[in-house]
Amino acid sequence: MPTTSHELMSIAREQGQHASEGWRRSAISRAYYAAYHRCREWEQALPALGANMGEEGGRHQELINRLKHPDRTCSAILKLRSKANGVQLEVQRERRVKADYRLGDWVSEKELGEQLDQVAQLIARCDQPSCADSAVLRTGRITDAGTPPPSPNPSGTPPSAPR
Repeated sequence: MPTTSHELMSIAREQGQHASEGWRRSAISRAYYAAYHRCREWEQALPALGANMGEEGGRHQELINRLKHPDRTCSAILKLRSKANGVQLEVQRERRVKADYRLGDWVSEKELGEQLDQVAQLIARCDQPSCADSAVLRTGRITDAGTPPPSPNPSGTPPSAPR
């Protein structure tokens, strides 16, 4: 059975449990690839691909560019999520490049923790159904994680106007 982004993330967490820097480097890399593959999959579900505007590069940079510049046919929430995914994926890619290629640079536990936390946020944002669009449109707000804030009214119906 083919692997999934969730499985790659699980492997990254397991690798991150080891104390050595080599394992941290490997965990950062696996986490990035979990994010990259989940973003590619998420992008395919959009109404249209975004514009490849920005820094030139290979497939990874092109995906980041398209996410950061979503198509106008995307809803407001999808545009916000796409931009947030692009920005986070770029940061995660920079950590992955350091972990994989800059062997003379120290990779800290803090960097690993940030990578794992941010990839988990990104994957959760991609996994969130689009039905949250109505909450964003109703409140006009979105959290830093690219999701609408929790409704203060659990029933989901707007409170009646004061009389």
